[in-house]
Amino acid sequence: MVRWVAPELAVYLREALRTWNSWTAHFRDTGTFPLTMAQIYFDLPTVLPALRGYTVTNWELVTDLQFALLEPPAAGGTWTGTDQFDLAKLNAAIQRRRDQFLRETGAILTVTLNAPFVANATGRFELPEAVLNVRHADWTPDATLLALPLLRTDEWAANNFRPAWVSQTTPPRWFSVSVTPPLFLQLMPPPATNGSLSTVTINAGAALDPAVSSLIRIPDDWAWVIKWGALADLLHSDGLALDAARAQYCEARWRQGIAQASAGSVVLTGRISNAVALLASLSDADTFSPLWSLVTGIPKRLLLGGHNVIASWPPPGGGSPAYTATVDLVRNAPVPSIAGDILQISQDVYDTLLDYAQHLALFKEGPGQLDLAMALLSRVTVAAGIDLQLQQASQPSRRPLLAQTAQEEHAEARHEEAVPVE
Repeated sequence: MVRWVAPELAVYLREALRTWNSWTAHFRDTGTFPLTMAQIYFDLPTVLPALRGYTVTNWELVTDLQFALLEPPAAGGTWTGTDQFDLAKLNAAIQRRRDQFLRETGAILTVTLNAPFVANATGRFELPEAVLNVRHADWTPDATLLALPLLRTDEWAANNFRPAWVSQTTPPRWFSVSVTPPLFLQLMPPPATNGSLSTVTINAGAALDPAVSSLIRIPDDWAWVIKWGALADLLHSDGLALDAARAQYCEARWRQGIAQASAGSVVLTGRISNAVALLASLSDADTFSPLWSLVTGIPKRLLLGGHNVIASWPPPGGGSPAYTATVDLVRNAPVPSIAGDILQISQDVYDTLLDYAQHLALFKEGPGQLDLAMALLSRVTVAAGIDLQLQQASQPSRRPLLAQTAQEEHAEARHEEAVPVE
């Protein structure tokens, strides 16, 4: 305990567990939650908090950064380190990279229901400041209170294939964020009456206060991506903090994490009241069955959006007293907290996790030691690839299940192909 202390080693072991799980989907479990009648969307961290809840805070990440930068860990949000960094810089780097993670991966979606819309000549709706992108929208006129799903398009397609859209008085059928000012959504045609909009969006996270411990609200197993991104920013700073070699390594780890989180899978199989429910993505439902959320009935499919949203298709109804959804999913890596906790891993995985923890521990030693530690990282990545290959060999049909979230990567491209023609 001279060059490393016990709390620091615990940090590296925790990160090794979470990183391994994000790479291999090693820890899987089953969760059950009720489907509320007529409710469309369900948030997995809310309905299954023990398996998918958010627990990582800004203070936890600050501590991780301080160990990596040879700074003493802050106690209660008070900086006790050197002048090379300060608490505000670390917190700002975490917040910046967290929002970039949310924007680039679309891993966390936000559902907003029935935001009031006042009819205007342009048909443009002002979005909340936190919105980064719109994935889905429904229009509900006040006169009928009947939700009408909107297809995504753009002004070029509308102007070329339906140029009269600007003056039509029919209810909106499409939406666009192509040429609108920032934070505005265009309804096509512009609604002549008041109504409300329900949206599924990618939002920036809430501001983080370095003096307060706050959840960063991303999946626990992907918190390591934020750490490496923040380190890349901090080590690219001017003055004493500049370390170009390690900053380049951190940026490469960030890019690796963004690519993996964008294609990662959470829900593997589903059942509704003990009947098999096929899985699809929100984007597929919007593209191939745009009226899927319009009428309640007996749920038959579960729709996935990002890492956190699951929807019932159709919304629960049909007169039954209750429905329940049971899903097999990739859970948060269980991190031991006391000496008697059992870790459900085999001996070969145990050695691999120790390799990666040692690699993390050597980062603070400088570029030379980090270069020497790359063999440990290479060994871990090879082991992760072999683990996935073994899973796919023993379960030959699992590859489509692991690709469910990857469907969301193509959501925008598919929606852009939709042309507003009769």
